[in-house]
Amino acid sequence: MASNSASQILAITKTAPYSKPMASRFLQSRRPYLNLCCLSQKFSNDNALFCLPNSKSFLLAKELEERNSNNHSPTLREICLDHVPGNVLRRLEEVGYLVPTDVQKEALPVLFSGNDCILHAQTGSGKTLTYLLLIYSQINPKKSAVQALIVVPTRELGMQAEPPAIVVATIGSLSQLLEKQILKLDSLRVLVVDEVDFLFKSSKQLSSLRKLLTSYSSCNNRQTVFASASILQHRRFRHDCIQQKWTKGDVVHVHVNRIMPMPACLYHRFVICGRKAKHQVLLSLLQSDLPESGIIFVGEQSEKSKKSGQAPSTTAVIDFLRASYEGSLDILLLEEDMNFNSRAASLTVNVLYFFYD
Repeated sequence: MASNSASQILAITKTAPYSKPMASRFLQSRRPYLNLCCLSQKFSNDNALFCLPNSKSFLLAKELEERNSNNHSPTLREICLDHVPGNVLRRLEEVGYLVPTDVQKEALPVLFSGNDCILHAQTGSGKTLTYLLLIYSQINPKKSAVQALIVVPTRELGMQAEPPAIVVATIGSLSQLLEKQILKLDSLRVLVVDEVDFLFKSSKQLSSLRKLLTSYSSCNNRQTVFASASILQHRRFRHDCIQQKWTKGDVVHVHVNRIMPMPACLYHRFVICGRKAKHQVLLSLLQSDLPESGIIFVGEQSEKSKKSGQAPSTTAVIDFLRASYEGSLDILLLEEDMNFNSRAASLTVNVLYFFYD
């Protein structure tokens, strides 16, 4: 199971690893993904999976030079220099990560000092790279044990890698492996709970998460990181983290909430319309934008609707689109209890996906 490479990760998704994660939460692709796992390969200067175009590399280098000349904040390398292995730092620079984002500037010194942390910043702000750098500062590639655990809310977000010093898992799959003692966390050094607000919305997932945080490992023996773009009542959440012993008492809330536009690589739109007009508005958007593929999230059917014999929301939308869309349209329905191999294979095809979790 163990490997001599710190770059190996186990994704508990019951399917073969993908060379690149699905960016299903973004309407447009964001910055080239920094594939720190490298699919069981060690990092090397001549083995960059993703490189920025020369023009972007030049702009980043120019920006870095200007910031340094004006005595601005340190570079990402300077922040990480005494903590993150040199091969990882070289990899960062190869793909263009030179200047830290706001959340990285504020959170990395806190994390490298050993504090637990609540990362609270908008989508695209750099939270994922922040906790990955912490993990790479902590794990020992020669040790045959799980040393870092990243809990993600959906299976698709966990589809990125191989066995383990680092485990990426949904809370459901992880709980099953822990209960069967297939996976042990005796040597766990870093626990990351990503999109923590999502997990707290489900009573079943919350119960499993509480057990993970307190029964299978102790906050005194690990560094704990919660990450999310939105944490309602964050002061209460921090209080609960300490009181419930999910984190140590010195947990730091890093909140980057500057009034800034979304990153240029993200494009968000919203449409206000009446309930009865939603299907027609969706159809108009699909016909005007002509996406090669798309994902449509549909709300769960209410108990009242079920008892009255109404068709599920997904069925109504799918039937409408198939009857009304002009042209060829392949539609797949992805449900929570669906066979995961089928679910994963579906994401490799250019179609419209309906998630019904």
